[in-house]
Amino acid sequence: MIYFETKGGIKRDRILAYKVIKFCIKKLLPRHRNLYISCTLTNTLKDGMYGWCMDSYEKKTYEIGIHNRLSRDGVLLVSDGVYDFITTVCHEMVHVMQYATKKYVQSDASFQMWKCKDSKYRNYARTDYDKQPWETQAYAMEYSLAEEFIETCL
Repeated sequence: MIYFETKGGIKRDRILAYKVIKFCIKKLLPRHRNLYISCTLTNTLKDGMYGWCMDSYEKKTYEIGIHNRLSRDGVLLVSDGVYDFITTVCHEMVHVMQYATKKYVQSDASFQMWKCKDSKYRNYARTDYDKQPWETQAYAMEYSLAEEFIETCL
């Protein structure tokens, strides 16, 4: 059973995050049947980021955090803030896909393993943020996912 929830923030943002997560599950994880995703809208900018994603200790359980004021620049129009909100949720859902498919494995900051084309895991913990393979994949996919969501669901 796939179960996901959104909490925190304002109702409009929770509903939008719920729709984006549902869309991303359908696009990125169509064959997965057992997932639990918890999305919290909170002040993530105090930690210097728009969003984050973590693999929980429980099997197939993932946590996402999105900045709670990210969408406030736009008012239900797909302009600045709402678009940033949608792309950030899409970005974090790519990380959920990476965790769920075991492409990316992380137990702590010094152990960040990526499954390469030769099916071997390599540690990229000391690699610059913008060169980490899981981030390059997430940045490459976030805009196309967001555009497709906007075209089909809004």
